[in-house]
Amino acid sequence: MAAKVTAEDRKKHSATGDGRFPVKNASQAHSALKLRGHAKSKEERRAIIRRCAKFIPEMAKKAWDQDKKEGAI
Repeated sequence: MAAKVTAEDRKKHSATGDGRFPVKNASQAHSALKLRGHAKSKEERRAIIRRCAKFIPEMAKKAWDQDKKEGAI
């Protein structure tokens, strides 16, 4: 199920600082991890995973390891 995201969430909780990938709760963190492939750079991808680790640490760890192995971060 997709996370509900408001304009305020995008403004205050963006993982990239420009309104994209808002992470305010576990549901949004899950969505952000799934969509991290749309990040513009390796730095943004790392920032998304780090922000998601606060809410879903085990999934973030798996994502980090997978991206590290593939050279995406």
